[in-house]
Amino acid sequence: MNQRFFELPAERQEAMRSAGLQVFAKHNYAKVSMEEAARLAGVSKALLFHYFGSKREFYLYLYDYATKLVIREISAAHDYSETDFFNILVSAQLSKIAILHAHPYAMQFIANAYFEEDPRVRPALADSFGAIVMDSSARFLARADASKLKEGVSAEALLNIVLWMADGFMRSRTPEQLKDLEALNDEFLAHVALLKQQFYREEFL
Repeated sequence: MNQRFFELPAERQEAMRSAGLQVFAKHNYAKVSMEEAARLAGVSKALLFHYFGSKREFYLYLYDYATKLVIREISAAHDYSETDFFNILVSAQLSKIAILHAHPYAMQFIANAYFEEDPRVRPALADSFGAIVMDSSARFLARADASKLKEGVSAEALLNIVLWMADGFMRSRTPEQLKDLEALNDEFLAHVALLKQQFYREEFL
């Protein structure tokens, strides 16, 4: 990537980012045309390649930008005094919905990236998703109160169940369902509520 991109006026940078997020939010990697991204950004395709070198570099730059944006905004909105296992989960999900309204293409781009299998970008995405999950899990477990869990249930084991459920939940949805992230969030939270009923002690329900 040409670092001179960051010397451009902020509005020109944003035009290219917004265009890229929009086209990658609508299509998988292979189907995206750099011509379409350039047209939406109001620049030539040659200029887009001048700054990003290739579609792959453009895509990975946008992925890095979108994930950092979402992590930063979730962190800013999060109540770090909360220690209840399920309240932390629900709070994070509600923050994602607020971000979805503010940055719809960034959120849809990340959702698409989660399922992206193109070998030109998949290894980098897998490494990044793995690192994000590992870091967020460690932060979650450092705060989550395990005293409300039923005997024999650890916070780490329950978090693994939540993560496995989330992965299976997303992979069981149709492409059309994946376009409605807000509806998916509501459905996912209903499943989270079922887990709470199963794993919390009676007096904390």
